[in-house]
Amino acid sequence: MQKYINQLIEDLKEAEANPVQEIEFSEDYDEFVKQMKLIEEATHEPAENVLGIGYIELPPVERLSKAQIQQLMIAILNALSAKGTEITFPGNNIPVELAYSQLREKFKEGFYSMPGWIIDFCSGYCPDCAFKDYCDNYNKEEWDKL
Repeated sequence: MQKYINQLIEDLKEAEANPVQEIEFSEDYDEFVKQMKLIEEATHEPAENVLGIGYIELPPVERLSKAQIQQLMIAILNALSAKGTEITFPGNNIPVELAYSQLREKFKEGFYSMPGWIIDFCSGYCPDCAFKDYCDNYNKEEWDKL
């Protein structure tokens, strides 16, 4: 399995080595509005097109050691950052297995074709959140009142 993980990491490093150009925002208001509209209208591209790896290529968490998950996570996060998408996880001390499994799910949707996006895994509805046990914003008593 490690040989396969190494190949995935090499593919992700290749994606990282070809970063997207950051948007230089115009100081002209009308031009700035056009630039923002382009970002807002950006479409999801299949993960294969953005990173060279799709959901199906990423092994499920059960098939990986903790060290392999950590290696893959670093490579995925670096490649996504180079492609203009930042990842933040809601909470502290999140097990790497949980972070990887949730990030792997994002590969099904694909990623935006334009830089400037942040995936924070927060829908605002805490009871369904995979990270609720680690998030400082989750207040079980408050949600139980609703």
